[in-house]
Amino acid sequence: MHSVGDVRHLEAGELDVVQGPAAVPAAGALGGRTVLVLVGLTGAGKTTTAQHLAARMPLAAVLPDRRALTDRVILPSMTGGAAAVTDRVERFRLTAAFKERHPGGMGEVLSWLRLPADLPAGAILFDGLRGEAEVTAAAALANGRFLVLDCPPAHRLWRLCGRNDPFDQASATTAVDASAHGTDAIREALRGEGFDALVGAADFARLVRTLVDRAVGPEAVARSAAIIVEESHHYDPDEARAALLRLAPDRTLVLDTAKLDPETVARAAADWLAGE
Repeated sequence: MHSVGDVRHLEAGELDVVQGPAAVPAAGALGGRTVLVLVGLTGAGKTTTAQHLAARMPLAAVLPDRRALTDRVILPSMTGGAAAVTDRVERFRLTAAFKERHPGGMGEVLSWLRLPADLPAGAILFDGLRGEAEVTAAAALANGRFLVLDCPPAHRLWRLCGRNDPFDQASATTAVDASAHGTDAIREALRGEGFDALVGAADFARLVRTLVDRAVGPEAVARSAAIIVEESHHYDPDEARAALLRLAPDRTLVLDTAKLDPETVARAAADWLAGE
């Protein structure tokens, strides 16, 4: 049995990828493990939650995150192994093209993974899945447990604006005047990317005020909005949640990360798993 915090963080190169679950030896397949899968969109708090869970739970290992597995498996199959794809909007489009070949997307990729032979017994954590097709594919993991992190678009956007992650690169759809500032500049940056279509008028106005009060520049707003809007074209969180509650209701926990801090989310998830 592992002690809490004694968790192996696997690198993408440590995993063998065998396309087709029937070809993966049973001894190394994820299906033989309890796998806690985080489900949520960009800015929902998956990475922070994963860190808290790894510190709190006696896990055997944490899988490479979605970003690393996308770089290892999905993007090379779509680009022929060309240069790294850093623009997040383009990454969404390439992963959508991958799903045309493999409808389960990242959920299907999980079934292709062969774990290292020296991995001790115990639960595995994965961050994470998005959308109905991915969770439907992953629901076939008999021992899969799904932690759905709900968070509305406006809340996710201001998180994205403030996290300063170098990965959050995207080309905005519309040109933004870097010297502009104030309410009008923020409002136009959001509208230029179509973000206003994702939220109601009251939430939109509240978001604009929050971004202005926090002195977030219009370029950062446009870049973050472009990521969230493009993601919304490919993944519907409501459909993902509904699919899991239909396919695996006893193996799914839904938490609102706009209302709960990461430590509370991790504690609730750990208690849920321990009480099964």
